[in-house]
Amino acid sequence: MTTAESRQSNTTETNQATYRTLFWLLVGGLTVFRLVFAGRFGLGVDESHYLLFSRHLAWGYFDHPPMVAFLAAVTTLGGEGVFWVRLGPVFCSGVSLILLRYLALELYHDERVGFWAAVLLQLMPYQHLLMVALLPDAPLNLFWCATLLAVRRAVRTGRWTPWILTGLLFGGALLSKYHGLLLAGCLLGYFITSAKYRFWLTKAQPWAAVLIGGAVFLPNVVWNARHGWISYAYQLGHAKGDGLSAGKFLLALAAQFGVWSPLVFGLLIVATVAIVRQKPINDEDRFILWTSLPVFAFFCLAGWTGKILPHWTAAGWWSGSIAVAAVIVRRGLSPGPSAKRWRRWTAGAMVTGLVMSVLVYAVLLWPLVAPVYSRARDISLKLNARFPAVRPLKPFESGFDPSNDLFGWPQIADEVEAIRAQMPHPAKTFVFCRRFYMTSQLAVYLPPATVATSLQHKFNQYRLWFSAPGHAGWDALFVVKHGRHRERARSFRPVFESMDPVPLQITVFRNGWPAHELEVYKFYGFKGRSDF
Repeated sequence: MTTAESRQSNTTETNQATYRTLFWLLVGGLTVFRLVFAGRFGLGVDESHYLLFSRHLAWGYFDHPPMVAFLAAVTTLGGEGVFWVRLGPVFCSGVSLILLRYLALELYHDERVGFWAAVLLQLMPYQHLLMVALLPDAPLNLFWCATLLAVRRAVRTGRWTPWILTGLLFGGALLSKYHGLLLAGCLLGYFITSAKYRFWLTKAQPWAAVLIGGAVFLPNVVWNARHGWISYAYQLGHAKGDGLSAGKFLLALAAQFGVWSPLVFGLLIVATVAIVRQKPINDEDRFILWTSLPVFAFFCLAGWTGKILPHWTAAGWWSGSIAVAAVIVRRGLSPGPSAKRWRRWTAGAMVTGLVMSVLVYAVLLWPLVAPVYSRARDISLKLNARFPAVRPLKPFESGFDPSNDLFGWPQIADEVEAIRAQMPHPAKTFVFCRRFYMTSQLAVYLPPATVATSLQHKFNQYRLWFSAPGHAGWDALFVVKHGRHRERARSFRPVFESMDPVPLQITVFRNGWPAHELEVYKFYGFKGRSDF
């Protein structure tokens, strides 16, 4: 080896060591920050619902498989404080980032790719919520990344052990979220199109892995069979709609730019184009594209007919971030005519994503929406006085700030419980709301002996937990948000003997601004009907 080659080798090793150190500092710092930050605000709508899952452990639930419940059940052995509830997701996020690094090294043997992929994930506003909140995405991301890493090592070594591990991890992904099925489709597409590893489709190992994954998932299938396949029917129902709608598709696509940051999502598109234009596409890039792009394509195309939530594509970002990072390293950090353009695009994406992410934390930590809205309303009133055609904004209502849903529920639960204690038969008085999510946010803070449920026509998890005939003759408290409360309260009058038409008021403030304005109606003599 010449002196120049030796110097170049030493520089490369130093460079790799630097990025390795940066990665571990990043993951360690983020984990500590999230553990400190996790207890600064209350549980969200879905988090409360999934925490209740952990109090009713089963192999399935109305809308999801059970892994999120198992996760919460383990971490809340130390207590049901918000920190313990979110400890599991923070742990899953940290491990997922570590697996992401090892996957990047398995594919590209470059610490820079693993580091920048991890950084990229932190520049997406919604990822900050997914990496802290008790959601099925937390265990799904962990099993998704672990499965991909196991597959790559299986095809490289040819040994049975990583293929068996692949099956077990794939089963874990299926038990985390039904999105795990997409993982199998992504890998099948990769093997079909890979000239290098297509031969594995003729071997027993991959199919044995599928069977092992199915065996791990089998308890959920049995649970669904015993409950009329309700979970699968509910999830398949998302695809139903009023026919094809270009508007819905464009809305689904626009949502991806919004929740992941416009320039960051744009980077994924541009990186994909750059990879596809390579002739031929190397096998590592093929693997990354097949395990990311189909997820985005599936849900955006599903948006043609049904309602698709933006974060459903989150699993695709774990390999997608590696794809973007790999192209940035090749194009932006290497000599070449397009390097400056890639660096500018990357810097712009980083700044935009960082600003949007900081705004997410700012809204969570401080009630910014109320004062900003009130200031905007003052301006609209002045404009209306000078130009009557300009309609002024309505007075601020607590519902205008979605972050308010994360605050005040312990106080609300205490006040509802105080009202229940004054009912003629407190022990036989249940609490209900119109929608399941509000019931869950209230129920997690009510005493364990207090029965809480949701009464509405649509089937939900409370139909499995609450027996209407078994509570015939009970009294009830109906908790509803201010607004159409009288109309909604009257809609439940037929399933009770009587009701008090005058509600009690509950108002909760957050730093001087109203966070919740609720009414509580008293009902007497539940008829035990399930046709509400």
